[in-house]
Formats: sequence, structure tokens, C-alpha cells
Amino acid sequence: MNRRHLLAALSGAAVTASPLHAEAQTVERSLKGLASAKGLVYGAAVATWQTDRDATLRRTFSRQCAAVVPEWEMKWGAIEGTRGQRTYTGADRVVSFASSFSLQTRGHAAIWHRNLPRWVEAALKAEGEKIIIDHIRDLMAHYKGKIVSWDIVNEAIEPKDGQPDSLRNSVFLKYLGPDYIARAFTIAAEADPGIQAYYNEYGLYHNDAPDVARRSAVLTLLENLKRQGAPVHGLGIQGHLTVGRPFDPGTFATFLRQVAGLGYKILITELDIDDRRLTQTVSERDRLVAEMATQFLTIALSERAVEGVLTWGLSDRYSWLNSSTFQSRTDGTMNRCLPYDDKFERKPFWFALADAFARAPRR
Repeated sequence: MNRRHLLAALSGAAVTASPLHAEAQTVERSLKGLASAKGLVYGAAVATWQTDRDATLRRTFSRQCAAVVPEWEMKWGAIEGTRGQRTYTGADRVVSFASSFSLQTRGHAAIWHRNLPRWVEAALKAEGEKIIIDHIRDLMAHYKGKIVSWDIVNEAIEPKDGQPDSLRNSVFLKYLGPDYIARAFTIAAEADPGIQAYYNEYGLYHNDAPDVARRSAVLTLLENLKRQGAPVHGLGIQGHLTVGRPFDPGTFATFLRQVAGLGYKILITELDIDDRRLTQTVSERDRLVAEMATQFLTIALSERAVEGVLTWGLSDRYSWLNSSTFQSRTDGTMNRCLPYDDKFERKPFWFALADAFARAPRR
């Protein structure tokens, strides 16, 4: 899709904003440059198998991104599949890739209930907190001075599990109790006092019952962490949006103000937009995805506590929404979920991001 067609497709997308600024319309302007001009950071997720084989991906990252986050390489299961045999080979390659283009690396994620080595549950049962102490300390020590921003705890809330304060009924809660979250942040800060430590969560944006419950529970968690004095820098809001689910700008803006009012910074950490519910043409799907991006980003970037945006990938070619059978579209076409299509052509989503950065208040 060429630039003229992109702009035509997006012309009807921005329901909460006027047409694109001239500077955002200029294809040569990079997303990282537009973001940086407002004191924001733009970046994306990547995996080593992608960068190893795709020169176009590497080139696009270098031109468009200021930050990189590994999709899987820093998760516990990728580092210590066998207890005591820790390997950072994959994760180090992500850091090296970022360094080669002078990009920041975000750490993701120290404590998560999924992608755990099989041995962890039995070890937690037998030895308790020592297991997460050893893991977090080693992770922070290995990347001390190389990674500043970390998702220390990921997705610890699940209202439907029926636990007090809507905490997820994970192995960490089962064997360590609810204070494991605050302890994880303290352990990380002791290992590397220079890090910006985030609590990262999904399902905080739509205006239906699951997201309403999760927003309330996350606010309670953040209040509790503040009361406990946990060294938490901010909240990571993943941003896995779905076209067709209700989104209320006022409700989302209120939530962001509440988080900022507690003294936390905010980062959009995993933005992509699922179009599986749409049956329209590709161009219409692109328009609707860009429309949702505009609505979401206009509100997010209006909140000065928000420090930046990371998309969960750059190109539809490598999106998890197109690589897992339970997420894929049933009509055989690709989910149009990221700023670039599978041929690395800019889509209306790219221009929605560019315009949102151009319109954002300067930090």
C-alpha cells in the first residue's frame, strides 16, 4: 500500500482528532523521532529468531525504534529450564542487537506465572522465597548497567480466580502469599538500585465487565504496594486491544489519572490491536484498527505520567496474533494488528501512532 492510499484509508479513522498533522504525514519522519520530540519513547518487541533472518526488520527497528523488549528470551523458562543451569544466550543477543543500533532494552519479565520451568513449583513449595530471591538477584546482576527499565511482576491479577484482592491464584500466591509482589520489587531494587521497576498488566482499557474488574483490582494492588513502601516506579499497561469491544475514553482517562495520582509513572508496554471480530475488507479493517489506536493513544498520551509506547512487534508478519492457532483469524487472512504489514509497508496504524505522538503534550 503506497502513502497516498495509506492516508486515504486513515482519513476517516480519527474520530477524536482532526486530520493528520503535516509532520506526521511525512513518511520520512520516524516514530522514535516524533515521540522523542515530546519527551516520549517509542519501541517494540522482538525475538532473536526474527532479527537473525530478516534484514528488513533489523533496518526498520534501527530507523523507527528507540527501545527494544524481548518477547520471550528473558522469561524464566527461557533462562533456567533446568535448575542451576542458567543461560542468558538468547537474552544477551537481544541486548546486543539493541546496542548495535544504540537502542534501549527493557527487561521482561522477572516474575510471571506462565513460561515457568517445571521445577519451580516444587522448589517454591519446599524452599519458599529463596527461589525468587535467587532468580531475581541473578537476573538483575547479569544486566546491571545494561537494562534500566524492568517488568518485575507481570499479570498478578485475575478477578475470576476468586482470591482476596483479586490476586491471581498462581504458584507464587499459593506458596509465598500475597506479599510476594512487594517482595519481588524489594529484591530487585536491592540487587540493582538503579532500575525503573514496573508492575505490568493486561485488560485495563476496555469498558466491559472483565476490564472494569481488573482496573479496580490493579488500583487496589498499586495502593497496597505504595502503603508497603515497595520500590515501584510505574505501571505497565499492555494495550492488547480488540476492535469491537467497548472503549470509553472518559473511563480510561479517569483510570490513568488515578494511577498517576498515586505517584506512579505509566508505560504502554505491549500495544497491538486484534481485528478478529471484523469481517470487512482489509482496507476497512485497517481504518477501524487505526480508529481504535487513535482513540486509545489520544487519551493515553494526554496523561503526562505516560512515558512512552511500545508495540508488541512492528510487523504483522511476526505478531503473536498471527502465529498462534487460537488467536488467528478464521478467514485465513492476517490480523492487521501492528504498524507495518507483512511486507513492511506502513499501514494506517503507523500514521495513527505518528499523529498521536505529534499531538501529545511535551513532557
